Amino acid sequence: MKNIMFFLFVLYLPLAGKAQINLVVNPSFEYYTMCPDNFEGAKYAFPWTSLDTLWAPPDWAHAWGIPDYCNVCSVYPTYPNSSVPLNGYFYHYPRTGAGMMQVNMFCEERLITGGPQQFRDYLQSRLSKQLISGKTYLVTFYVSSEGVSFYSCNNIGAYFDDGTIDTTHNPGWTQTQYTPQIVETAIINDTAVGDSMTWIRIQDTFTARGTEKFITIGQFTDQAHTNFFAIKDTSSSLDLPALYLVDDVSVIDCGNIPNAGRDTLITLGDSVFIGSHELLIPYTWYVLGSSTPIDSGGGFWAHPAATTTYVVEQNLCGIKKRDTIKVWVAPVGLSELHTAVNNVRVYPNPVVNELTIDGAKGLDVAIYDVVGKEILHSAITSERQVLDISALPNGTYIVQLIDKQTGMKVVRNVLKS
Repeated sequence: MKNIMFFLFVLYLPLAGKAQINLVVNPSFEYYTMCPDNFEGAKYAFPWTSLDTLWAPPDWAHAWGIPDYCNVCSVYPTYPNSSVPLNGYFYHYPRTGAGMMQVNMFCEERLITGGPQQFRDYLQSRLSKQLISGKTYLVTFYVSSEGVSFYSCNNIGAYFDDGTIDTTHNPGWTQTQYTPQIVETAIINDTAVGDSMTWIRIQDTFTARGTEKFITIGQFTDQAHTNFFAIKDTSSSLDLPALYLVDDVSVIDCGNIPNAGRDTLITLGDSVFIGSHELLIPYTWYVLGSSTPIDSGGGFWAHPAATTTYVVEQNLCGIKKRDTIKVWVAPVGLSELHTAVNNVRVYPNPVVNELTIDGAKGLDVAIYDVVGKEILHSAITSERQVLDISALPNGTYIVQLIDKQTGMKVVRNVLKS
C-alpha cells in the first residue's frame, strides 16, 4: 500500500511546481482525487492522509483517528459532514481556496467509556523532499476552533520524522511518545461561535536533523499535560471533542533565496505572469523605486504600460531578501524587438575574421574587450550583417545588441582566434 501511495506521490509532484519553495505538497488542500462525501476523507486531498496509511478503523471508531476533508465541491445538505461553508459541524470558509481539514485535537478522557482512551486525529503528509541536516525551516499552519466544539486546548503542533510515526496501529490514540518540533503552548480559542471566520496562525522555526520526510499535525500530549477548558456545557453528552479546522500549511527553508524570474519582453497591451504559481510563498511585490506593495504571494500577472522593473521582497525567518525582474514593453508592430530576444544569432564562435549577426535589424551593435573598453559601435541595417574584426587581437569579446528606444540589450560572448 505504501509503495502505491509513494508512486502516486511522485506522479503528483509536477502539479506542485518545478522548483518548490514550500516543501508541503497540496498545502491548502485544493487538489483532490475525489470530492469528499462523508467523514474521514483526508486521503482524498492527496498526498494527505491519516496517521497510519495501512489502518482501517473499526465501526465503533468511525469518526476518530482520521481527519475529515471538507471542500466547497461537497454540498449541504446532501453531504453535511464534508460540505463548505455550511456543514453539520460549522459554518466556516477556508482561509484560502476551497478546501480545509477538520481535526479532533482533544477529547476529555473521563468521558470515554470504552475503546482507546484520549482520542485524537492526526493529519499527515510526505514532504516534497527530505529536510537537510543543519538547515533551519519556518513552519506555518492555521487553525480555527469550530462552533460545535465543547473544548479548547493548547499544544497543537507539527511533528517531523522519517516515517516511523506512520507505523502505529493505534492512530486514534494520543501519540505521547512523539515530541513535536513546533508547538503552540497557548490555548487556541477564537470565540468558537458557529459563524466564526477567525484563523489563528501557528508558526515557529526548527533545525532539521536531516532524516525528516513527513509532517504530522495534531496534539501530542495527554490530558495531564494539556491545558484545556470547556466552552460549552459538557454535562449533556459523552462525545465532547475539541474540533479544529486546519488550512494553509507551509515548510520553507530559512535560507531560501527569492527568485523574481528572468527578464522578459512583451508587446504593449499584453500581460505576463512573473514569479511563481506556488502557494503560500512569503513574497511582497513592488515597482522599483516605490515602497507601496502591488501584490503578495508567489507571483502575479503584470500589465505594464512601459518597460518596468519589479522587485520581490521575501520576509522569511526575520530576514529580508530581494530580487528584481525587468519587463520590457515593445511598441505594437515593432517585431524587431521580439526577433532580437528570440532569434538573434551571432556566429561563428570562435571567429577568425568576419562576425555575422542575423535577425537584429534596427538595433545597434557594440563590441567590448574583457575590461569593458568599447572597440566597435555601429548600426545594424540589414537582417544579416557581417562585421570585419580581422584587426582585433585574439581573445574574448562581448557583443552587445542594443535597442535605443527601450534600452533593451542582448549580450553574447565571442572568442576570436
